[in-house]
Amino acid sequence: MRTYKVGICDADTDYSTALMDYANGNKEFGISLSAFSSLKAIKDYLTVQDLDLILTDNLSACKALADGYEFQEIKVIPLIDFIDETDDSANGRQTDTGIVRYIFKYQRADIICKDIRRALTADGKNVRELKSVIAVYSPIGRCGKTRLARALAANDEVRGGLYVSMEDFGTDIGLSGNEVLYLLKSKSPELEKLIFDRITTENGINVLNLSSTYLDTHDVSFDDVEMLKGYLLKTGRFTSVVFDIGSAAIEDFRILSLFDRVYMPVLKDKVSLKKLEVFVKMLKDMGLRSIISKLISVDVPDAEVGSNEMIKTLWEIKKDGD
Repeated sequence: MRTYKVGICDADTDYSTALMDYANGNKEFGISLSAFSSLKAIKDYLTVQDLDLILTDNLSACKALADGYEFQEIKVIPLIDFIDETDDSANGRQTDTGIVRYIFKYQRADIICKDIRRALTADGKNVRELKSVIAVYSPIGRCGKTRLARALAANDEVRGGLYVSMEDFGTDIGLSGNEVLYLLKSKSPELEKLIFDRITTENGINVLNLSSTYLDTHDVSFDDVEMLKGYLLKTGRFTSVVFDIGSAAIEDFRILSLFDRVYMPVLKDKVSLKKLEVFVKMLKDMGLRSIISKLISVDVPDAEVGSNEMIKTLWEIKKDGD
């Protein structure tokens, strides 16, 4: 089970410390709490480390959103001292969706920890029960990116997966994928039919090649990819859609935020690790911290798509992402 990193900042520092000690001493909740004296302390911490969630009684510096709050691109759950008795969801939960809107401080610590976990996983249900859109991307070359993306698409045992190629260079020199991208950019009503006409089967894997070169896909915008996602999931034909994205294929890194997960193949040598550090720092500097929380590093084995070694790797990374 994945352990989520949670920051807590409350005017009552004794309360923060006590809750931190309880949560960290009970591993079954899958959360690691860190207590902070102020939101500024959290901001300073985020320059070198990351958090999945922030709990605080001080919303003064938090950004109000339609569905809650955030601070430095991190989701915030307010801590409250009293319950509004007129609120139908007295503990802040909507029982039909599991959404946590706030947490009442003075209730049993185990209930608080369960609410924290619920707030973290409300959008991350079992991938087998949902339509999921996944990206495989890495700033490092020759790391098994395409092999992993194809394996993810092939491993969908429900309705099947779809592999979407947005590589820097495709393998089919005669591919005329520009027509798909042209209709996508022009928002043509003919796009949906053309997309499904272009889906082929390669070694048992459903494949959609958008283009043979990054020079075409590089012009695809955030809105274009969001629209493409909608078309691919609309019919319910696929349980999962896996985008294989080349390092030069996208100009707007916000596109990565459209995916439920971003699997990032890595290499262990010093130069590759430094490149990963630079990439993550770049995302932070661009204000795209929400993407970092979706990154799942993968050491891709040098193995065939359907091999036992590859299947074991897929099982491990999906388990870590749950």
